[in-house]
Amino acid sequence: MHDGMTQSRSKPELLDNIYRLMEKREFQNAGKLCEQATAQFPDSAEVWAATTEFFLRVANPQRALEVVQKALDLNSGNTNWMLLQARCLMECGQADELQRVISSITEKPSLTPQQHNEIGMLQARMDDHTGAQEHYRMAVQSQPGEIEFLFNLATSQRFLGEIKSAEETLDKILSIDPYDHEAVAMRSSLRKQSADNNHVDEMKNTLATGSLSPAGQVSFCYALAKELEDIGDYPESFIYLRRGADLRRSGMRYEVSTDLEIMDQITRVYGHDFFSNRATGHDSAEPIFVIGLPRSGTTLLERILGSHSRVYAAGELGHFGIEMTKLTRQRMGSIKADRRQFVATSAEIDFRQLGQNYVQSTRPLTGHTQHFIDKLPFNYLYAGLIHRALPGARIISLRRHPMDSCYSMYKQLFRDAYPFSYSLQDLADYYIAYHRLMAHWQDVIPGVIHTVQYEDLVNDTEGEARRFTEYCGLEWEQQCLDYHKSQAASTTASATQVRQKVYTSSVGKWRAYQTELAPLRQKLEAAGINL
Repeated sequence: MHDGMTQSRSKPELLDNIYRLMEKREFQNAGKLCEQATAQFPDSAEVWAATTEFFLRVANPQRALEVVQKALDLNSGNTNWMLLQARCLMECGQADELQRVISSITEKPSLTPQQHNEIGMLQARMDDHTGAQEHYRMAVQSQPGEIEFLFNLATSQRFLGEIKSAEETLDKILSIDPYDHEAVAMRSSLRKQSADNNHVDEMKNTLATGSLSPAGQVSFCYALAKELEDIGDYPESFIYLRRGADLRRSGMRYEVSTDLEIMDQITRVYGHDFFSNRATGHDSAEPIFVIGLPRSGTTLLERILGSHSRVYAAGELGHFGIEMTKLTRQRMGSIKADRRQFVATSAEIDFRQLGQNYVQSTRPLTGHTQHFIDKLPFNYLYAGLIHRALPGARIISLRRHPMDSCYSMYKQLFRDAYPFSYSLQDLADYYIAYHRLMAHWQDVIPGVIHTVQYEDLVNDTEGEARRFTEYCGLEWEQQCLDYHKSQAASTTASATQVRQKVYTSSVGKWRAYQTELAPLRQKLEAAGINL
C-alpha cells in the first residue's frame, strides 16, 4: 500500500517534469526522463503518451507513432490517445490511416470541447476547412467564451470566404478581450473599411492605454495603418505602419547580408557550367511552380490556374527545399559546413532523386489531377534546381512594379517569414538581390521560366491567363476566369481578396506615399532598377 502511494506520487511528478522540460525545450533531459518513466511505469498509458509527445516535439513522428501504440494497447478507447495517434499519422503523411482514426473519433459520443477543437485543427491541416468548422462550432457551443475556439472558428470562416460571419466571431472575441491583437489584425484584414464603418478610434484608444505587449502593439499598429489607408488617411496610415515595422524589426535577430550572400553564392554555383552538364532529372510533368516575392500576385494566378479541371492548387508547399536539404545533408555526412559550403554541396546531389522525392513527398495531397500548383514564393531561390530536378515542370514567375512590390511587403505583417520586410533599407537590398537572381536564372536557363507581369494580369486577365495556360500545355477553360466563385479554401494573406473579381486598385498604390518611400526609391534607382 505504501509503495503504491509512493509510485502514484512519483508518476505525476515525473510526468509534470517531462512536460515542463519540453516547454523549456530542454529535450535531452526530457528524453532521459521519458526513458526513466517508461522503465518505471511500463503499464501507464499516460507515460507512453508523454513519451509520444516527446518524439513529436523532436521531429521523430515515426518513433512517436510506434510509442503511441503502447498507450492505445493499454487503453484502446481513450479519445486523447487516439487524437495523439492522429497527430503522429499527420506528421508521417499517412493520410488514409489518419482519416480512418479521425472517423473513429468523431463517431464517439460526448466528445469534450477541447477534443472537438483538436479534431478541427487536424482537419484544417488536411485542408478540410468545412469539416474543421463543424467541430469548431461544437467546441464554441459548449464553451462560448473560450477565445481559442472562437479564433479557430473565425479562421475557418475567413478561409471559406464567410467574411461577415468571421467579423462577427472576431467582434465576440474582442468583447471578451479587447487586447487580443491577433483578432484585431484578422478583423481589419477581412474587408475594405469605410469612413462610416471602421475600428480606427476603438484601436487608437486601446493602443493608448499602454497595456499592450510589444507584439500586441505591432499588430494594432499594422491594423490601424491598414484601416487608415482604406479610408484615405495616408499620412497617418504611414505613421502607424512605420511605428509597427520599426518595433517588429527591433525585436529581430536578422541581418539582410546573410540572405544576400546566399543568393550571391547560388548564382556562382549554379552558373552556365552547371547547366552545360546534360544530367537528366525525374520525368514527372505534374508540378507547376508559381514563384515570386510575397504580395506580388502569386495567389491570384494560383486561383485562376487552379480553377482548371486538370489542375489542383496545393498551396504553399515547403517540400522542394526540405527534400533538397535532406539530400545535401546526406551528401555532407557529418561535416559541419557554413552556408556557402552547403550551397556548393547542393550542386553535387542526385537531381533525378530530388525530383522523385519531391513529387512523392507531396502525396497524397497531389496525384489526383494531371498537374498540381506549388505556390511557395521562396521557390524562386531554387528555380534552376527545380529545372534540373524536374525538367518537365513548369515555372511561372510573377513580377510586380518594384515600388508597389516593396510597399506591399512592407505593409504586410507576416507571421514568421520575410524578416527583410520590416525595414525599407533591408527591403531595397533584398529586392535588388532578388532582381539579380531572377535575371541570372533567365540567363542560364533561357526560355524555361514564364514571366507574368502583375499589372498586365489585372488589366488583361483573360489574355494573360490564356498565355500561361498554354505555357502549361493545357487547353483553355473559361471557368478559369470565374476563380472568385470557387468554394476552395484559401489560407494565404490574400484569403479575402481572392473572393473578389480582379481589381486594379492596388496598382500604383505606392504613389500615395512618395515622400515616405523616397529612400527606398533612391536605392532601387541607384542599383539600375527601372522604375
